[in-house]
Amino acid sequence: MTYTASRLADVLADSVSWMSVRTASAVPDPDWVSCADLLAEQQAGGDPTLAWRSAAAADYARDYDIEAPVQVAAMFTLMWYVQVPTLVAAVTTAVTGMSPDVSPSALAFKRHPTAHYPTDVALLSDAVVPMEVAAQQLKAHTTAFLDTYQPGVKLGSLQRFGAVDDEVRAAIRLPEQAPYAEQAAAAFGVSLEQKLRTSCCYFYVLPNVTACTTCPRFR
Repeated sequence: MTYTASRLADVLADSVSWMSVRTASAVPDPDWVSCADLLAEQQAGGDPTLAWRSAAAADYARDYDIEAPVQVAAMFTLMWYVQVPTLVAAVTTAVTGMSPDVSPSALAFKRHPTAHYPTDVALLSDAVVPMEVAAQQLKAHTTAFLDTYQPGVKLGSLQRFGAVDDEVRAAIRLPEQAPYAEQAAAAFGVSLEQKLRTSCCYFYVLPNVTACTTCPRFR
């Protein structure tokens, strides 16, 4: 079967219940975040995710009546960002063996106004690539983000890059029908046999929160 970016957008929308996916020739409007622009600002020494982290931290402070540790919002923002290219690449390759372009210039997203995670993704390129190319694009994209992400707290390389592997595994497992799941896992360098996450979201440090059952602290 021949796939187009538009058809792969439908595959994503069918597989990811909380995400709306569209094709577009440009970033839809000012409420959207261009991945290329965010990375360019970050690589130039800026902090384009500061407002994003601050909004999440303010919610945690209100909901839990404490000043939330910096690492919680820092890690959730990291995971939310890498979810964008990861979901696009891993879900579509698991279902079809092909992926939209997931390089920074090919993606934009919009966040939920109160929950803060990305709920809308725009595919800005018509390109469709095989899973091996998608894996290379994903690695380059997420490495560019993680290498320059400075959230005001130390996050080790296992935390940073482990989060990408965690999101890839989760994305491959999402579709009800994923005939290429094993091939996709091999292309992205993850094992679907792994049950516990490699990275930790730190949510357990908030009052009366129990660590999730896949937390790496249970090793």
